[in-house]
Formats: sequence, C-alpha cells, structure tokens
Amino acid sequence: MTKPQIRVLVVEDDLVDRMACRRALAQDPDYEFVLSEAETGREGLQLAHKQKPDCVLLDYHLPDMNGLEFLAELRNDLGEIPVPVMMLTGADNASVAVEAMKRGAQDYLVKDVNRQYLELLPAVIQRVLRERRMLMEKKQVEENLVQAEAKYRFLVEQIPAITYTTALDEPGKLLYISPQIQQLGFSPEEWLADPDGLLKQIHPEDRALMRAEIARGYESGESLRCEYRLFTRAGEVRWFLNEASLVRHASGEPLFLQGVLVDITKDKEVEAELHLHRRRLEEMVANRTTQFEKQTEILKSANTNLANKLGACTQAGNALKKYADQLADLYHNAPCSYYSLDPDGVFIQINDTGLNWLGRTREEVVGKMKFTDLLTPASGKTFLESYQRFKEDGWLRDLQLEIARKDGTSLSVLLNASAIKDAAGRFVMSRSMMFDITDSKFAEQVP
Repeated sequence: MTKPQIRVLVVEDDLVDRMACRRALAQDPDYEFVLSEAETGREGLQLAHKQKPDCVLLDYHLPDMNGLEFLAELRNDLGEIPVPVMMLTGADNASVAVEAMKRGAQDYLVKDVNRQYLELLPAVIQRVLRERRMLMEKKQVEENLVQAEAKYRFLVEQIPAITYTTALDEPGKLLYISPQIQQLGFSPEEWLADPDGLLKQIHPEDRALMRAEIARGYESGESLRCEYRLFTRAGEVRWFLNEASLVRHASGEPLFLQGVLVDITKDKEVEAELHLHRRRLEEMVANRTTQFEKQTEILKSANTNLANKLGACTQAGNALKKYADQLADLYHNAPCSYYSLDPDGVFIQINDTGLNWLGRTREEVVGKMKFTDLLTPASGKTFLESYQRFKEDGWLRDLQLEIARKDGTSLSVLLNASAIKDAAGRFVMSRSMMFDITDSKFAEQVP
C-alpha cells in the first residue's frame, strides 16, 4: 500500500547531519518523506520558493546566514512565512530557538550529542504539519465568518427598518443598532453609548407596557412583539412595531435579543381613518333605518378592509430570529416591497414580496427591467418626473402609483425612497420601500 508523502526541504551545511536526517525519516512506517537538500541559506531560499515543500528543516548555523536571517528573507509580501519551518539548534542555543519561534518558526529540536533528536524527528514533523493545517483551517473559518458578517451587515443596512441586538444581562442595553436609527435624528453611536437610549425615547404612556414586554420575553424566552410611540430628536411622535426573538447558542444557552423596529406611522394613520369611516357608517345606519340593508353591507365592507389593514400591520417586519439566515428571511418576506434602482431606474435588487406583487421572477426583473416598465402610462410619467427630482434632492415621500401586474390586474402602491450617493455626491442607487394601498384606495372610493 502506497504511503502518503511529506515533502521536506533540509537546509543544513553538514553532510553527515543531512544523511542522518534522511536515514531517520526513511524509517517512519506511516509516511514517505521526500527530501530536497540545500547546503546554504541562499540555496535553501531558492528551493523553498520554487518547490514549496510541506516543511523546512533549518539548521541555525549556515555558511552565508543564520536561521533568523533565513526566516526574515523567507517571508512573503504579506509578511507571512508560507511554509512551516522547524529550527535545528545546538544544545547551547536554546535561547536562539526561542527567538526563532518568535520570528515565525513553527517548532525546534535541539541536536544533542547522542543524536536522540533524530528519533523524534518524524513525529515532530507530523505534529508541525497538523498544527499548520489546524491554523490554516481556523484562519479560513475566520475569513468566512468575516465575509458572512459583512454580507449580512450590508443586507441589514439596506433594509429601511431599524435592526438591533440587546444584551441579556442588562435589559435594554444595545449591542448593535443599524444606521437606519438616523430616521429618528440620532446616530448609532449615540444610542450605543447610552444604556437607556431606546427607553428614553419611548412615549411616557407606552414605557410601562414596553418594560413589561421586555421582562416577559426575558423570563419566558418567548418572542417580543409590541407597538409603541417613539420621539424623534425634533420631538415628533412616530409609531413603531417592535419584534424581537431570543438568539440561543447551539447548546440552548441564550445569547442576546435580536430585533427589528418598523415605522408603522402611516399604517396607524390609515387605521385611524378607517376607524373614523366605520364610525360614520354606524351613524348612517342609525339615522337611515330605511336603508338598513345597504348600510349594513357598507359597514361590513369597511370592517373587512379594517381587518385587512390591521392584519397587514401585524405582519410588518419579521423578527431576526437568527443573526444570519433570518436576516434574509426578514428582507424577502416583509409585508412591503424593498427594492433598489440604479441611476437609469433599472432594478438592482428586489425582495420576494415585490416579485409576488408583480407576478414576476427575479430573473425577469433584476438587471433587465426599469421601474417604468411596470407602471401604467399615467403613473410612468409621474414617476419619471419625480425620479429626476429624487436623484437631486435625495428623498421621495408618499408617491402614489399604479402598477400593472403581469396577469393584467393593477396594484395601487405608496412609494417612499432615500438616495445613496458616493463621496462626490453622485447618485449611486435608491433605497426604496413600497406599500400596497389598494384596499385603502378602495375604502376612499366607498360613498
């Protein structure tokens, strides 16, 4: 049976010592050691770069340089030693071996008079290679984690909703909050530095409810869900839906609370309008007994629309149940459509909700269709006029449009957007949010 190979470069000026190393490695029962030899440091460096061996056995005393100088020249452009190096030193050079370890050597062996170090040589080389593999695997895992975190951080920071994580040992203490907190006029750094940043901005009438919900969630481990009012820096009151879940380690140990804040001020206004409309209908029923049946049907329709609106509110913004996987779920399954357009109005990205509304696939839309391709002629003209101003002003608020779905039906939407610009102030892309207001438009048309 063929044994696995280990390629070793021996940099040693003493022929006797090189032959002794060759004999010792040839006796290993598990591996075939394939050796290359160099008598000088310069020759060893050339072979190391050319052959890229699995391991280098380096004698400290060489004719043209010492082992520390060899290590310094072996480093690549990134300052890394690309191959594991094991230093061979004399019995009187223990301090040199320690210094070599600091300079990047993986391990060392002391060449004793009785040559007992040769018996250890195969096992030590194998251990050095195992440690190297573990180190490289750890580095790769860390790089993958950094890339994953950067990917999902970018995703989170494109969502108009405010995402956050809070500590468990200090309820309310923020560990992270997304830049969207600027919607309230605050920077993320301000809220992270203030342990009561969130609680201080809650309307006084809602604070007791919020504290009770937090306490209940911490004690039971259940998801937190509540609606309350927040003050902006300017003192304006805005309604938010707060949904959060407890994130646990694989062992079941709770780690932190992951949540999302969704601005539902517009939904609350629609809800109030529908409530007022229902009350007026009830008055009409009381005053027009001769038209009881007709008024009852109108009231039923208004109640149905109200229930639909309230149901839409409850779906706004799913909690981030896990730090990575559920960020994508929150983005794609939100109750509104999130999308981005380039300077020409072509789709750069769009969530699944928007695709479902349009009745189209991602392959049909992203990178191929303009937003105007999906609008009725009248809405297309309105959008083009508004989009040009939007790229200059940097914001767009409450633009009502009619979308033509693929199946021929239409959809009434309310569009809000903010612009992303580069350092020179040039427009790069939009960060857009679209709400389905078909039901409320219908309610407005009811006599």
